[in-house]
Amino acid sequence: MQPAATLPTLKRRIDDYLREDALPIRRLREIISTQFEPLGPIAIIGGLVRDIARRGKVGFRSDIDLVVDATPEDVAALALKIGATPNRFGGFSSIHPHWKVDFWSLPNTWAAAVGLVQVKSLADLVHTTFFDCDAICYEIGKKRLHALPGYLERINKRSIDVNLLPNPSIDGNLLRASRRILLWGFRPGPSLQSFIERELNEHSFARIVDIERSLYPNNVLDHFASAPGLCEALLNDKASKLFPTFGEQLDFPGFGAE
Repeated sequence: MQPAATLPTLKRRIDDYLREDALPIRRLREIISTQFEPLGPIAIIGGLVRDIARRGKVGFRSDIDLVVDATPEDVAALALKIGATPNRFGGFSSIHPHWKVDFWSLPNTWAAAVGLVQVKSLADLVHTTFFDCDAICYEIGKKRLHALPGYLERINKRSIDVNLLPNPSIDGNLLRASRRILLWGFRPGPSLQSFIERELNEHSFARIVDIERSLYPNNVLDHFASAPGLCEALLNDKASKLFPTFGEQLDFPGFGAE
C-alpha cells in the first residue's frame, strides 16, 4: 500500500484498523476501554499511526504507545493495579495477550516533564517527538488526528529529520535513525545529518550494534564494520539503492498464538 496522501485518508485507515474483528484488535479495544478510557481522553502515539501512514496496516509492527490526559497519580494507580512496570521515560509498560502497551500521563511525557514543551492537550504531543515522522497522534475518543504541518508530504517524500533535538536517548535515536534510513529508504534532513555526524563514533557504534542485536531479529548494523562506514551509508542519498537486500520485515503485530 502506498503512503496516505491526505489526513482524511489516514484517518480512515486507522478507523478501519481499530474496528477490525480479529481477536487481537478486539482485545486491544477491550484494553483501551476498560483500563484507560475511565481515566480520561487517550491518544495513540508512535508506530501505529506512523506506520499505517507509510504502508497501511501491513506496515505496522510495533508496540502500542498511549498517552492519557489524566493526572500522573491516576495513571500510576492504574499501573499498580494492572502490574505495569516503569519504563525509562516517565511512563509504564504492560504486557497483554498479543500486545505490549507503553503508556504515559500527559504531564509526564518526557518533553513536558523536563519543561522543553508546553503540553496542555493531546494535540501538543506532536511537538514532543525527536523525529518528525513520529510527530502525529490519533485521539481515540474524538477519532481525530493531530500532526505537524506537512507531515504526510514528508512521509511521501521519504524524508526524516529532527523535530525536537533534546532527547533522553542519544543511542536509541541513532539506532532508530539508522534503521529507518536503511530499512525504509528515507533520507535524513539537515538536522538529522548533523546529529548523526556529531554523535556517531566508534563508541556509540559499538553500543547501538549491541542494542540492535538485543532488540531486533534483523540486524542491519551487522553489515557495517565501523562508525565511518555506517555514517557514509546513512548520509548517502542512494543508501536505499546501495543496500536493497535490507528491506522491511513486515509482521502484523498482535497476531501470534492466542
